[in-house]
Amino acid sequence: MKFGEIPVSEAEGSYLAHSIKTSVGKVRKGQLLDTALVRQLMSDAVQSVVVAQLDADDVHEDEAALQLATALVGEGIRLGKASTGRVNLHALVDGVCDFDRDMIDQANQVDEGITIATVLPSMSVGKSRLLATVKIIPYAVSRESLQRVLAGLRGTIQVHAAQSHTACLIQTRLPGMKESILDKTVGVTRQRLLGHGARLLQECRAAHDAGELAEAMRSVIDSGPDWVLVAGASAICDREDVIPSAIMRLGGEIEHFGMPMDPGNLLLIGRVGETQIIGVPGCARSPQANGLDKVLERMACRLPVTSRWIASLGVGGLLHEIVDRPEPRVAGTGNLSVSALVLAAGASRRFGADNKLLAMCDDKPLLAHVLDAVKHSDVDDALVVTGHDAESVEALCTEAMRGSSLPWATVHNALHASGMASSLICGIAELGEKGVDGVIVCLADMPDVSSVVIQSLLAAFRLYPGKALYIPTYKSQRGNPVLIAASLFDSVLMLEGDVGARVLARQFPDSVMEVPCDSAGVLMDIDTPSELSSAR
Repeated sequence: MKFGEIPVSEAEGSYLAHSIKTSVGKVRKGQLLDTALVRQLMSDAVQSVVVAQLDADDVHEDEAALQLATALVGEGIRLGKASTGRVNLHALVDGVCDFDRDMIDQANQVDEGITIATVLPSMSVGKSRLLATVKIIPYAVSRESLQRVLAGLRGTIQVHAAQSHTACLIQTRLPGMKESILDKTVGVTRQRLLGHGARLLQECRAAHDAGELAEAMRSVIDSGPDWVLVAGASAICDREDVIPSAIMRLGGEIEHFGMPMDPGNLLLIGRVGETQIIGVPGCARSPQANGLDKVLERMACRLPVTSRWIASLGVGGLLHEIVDRPEPRVAGTGNLSVSALVLAAGASRRFGADNKLLAMCDDKPLLAHVLDAVKHSDVDDALVVTGHDAESVEALCTEAMRGSSLPWATVHNALHASGMASSLICGIAELGEKGVDGVIVCLADMPDVSSVVIQSLLAAFRLYPGKALYIPTYKSQRGNPVLIAASLFDSVLMLEGDVGARVLARQFPDSVMEVPCDSAGVLMDIDTPSELSSAR
């Protein structure tokens, strides 16, 4: 391929390297300069242009990207269209994305003009998630380089959907061990399994003895579960310990012991006949993410849990919070405290001169509808962020909250003109100091969001505290309000501009739980007088 500046009269058949304005409009870079465009440029007295001229053995960027992407498409993948040398691959289903990491590394080493970027292998992904992008850097690559990459592709990128499974839990106990600990483990395990599409059939308890445990295993295996999880009273320390010894007594095998993930190091994978046996680490008594979740995630998609795969989990396997740089953590169980944060600081420029939050919608001001939903929910308290026309907004809040027992306050955002992020930061900073476990961010211009929606988010957070973002959906479309767990407060404080909590969903897609709702109100906000009239 030749690249450089040439006279316009010689440019036909070339690709424009830089966008250029003409008397009839803009010609974008990458455009093929045909006879008509060359004539237009000449009539506009353009003397020369910078172009890319393809040689006989060159493959155009779009064609090359499409060939590579097509070769990578496997089960559960949707292929996008080729444009500007790029083709994206998206997930067709919820599941686990699986591919050979070495294959991608080797493909990226053939030619600097050919790049493939992907998510991490064995990553849990949602439907429509962007999984990979093939991008050709120049306007064309040599056919030889393209063929070398294609020849080196030893497989495809696939998304394996989770399938339903059944499981049994066996817990061993030692003298003096509290039954309440074992009872709690049952609840945590049941919720963990549900998160991976599995159902807990039964739970039983046995002494922490290889013989008694083997008999308990034999009994639950006869009930036909896909998996048997064994939570020992003492952590597994060796392949000759109680749990692996019980597996061997039943004629089973130990497939792997140990895992390069923390928490979750002391995990054991075994098998008795067709039944998978998992010796779970002690940390699995907590809902906090650990190595067991990664194993269950893969097993739920009927993917093999091999020693080679387990060994590959070390990079990125440090899940512990680190003192000098905290990572998003799973909320603890119990009575989680949640505040409502109402963002009411905007200037409503699209609405006109009037403050839309004070405009009447049916029998009350727009903002009052949102405050009604908040005060009839089970949030612990409420904080309203004011900015534009703060005095009027505060007066409305006082009137709307009159007679309510819900504690509430306002905080003024002096930087409200800079965008929504500043109001979100203002509120999260205030509530974060109180030590709340989560915040429901309510937009003040959504009058059809009811207390039922807020209650649904609260229930999801308190029942399944393993996520960090809880987003309501209506007919699979994501809406508002959004519940943010305390684990993401630091990330909120780094936002800038006119963005809200939803941007965090793109940054931390695996931290999202979607909460289906029956109301389209989660999708409807009021920006203009005509939208307000429709809402009435």
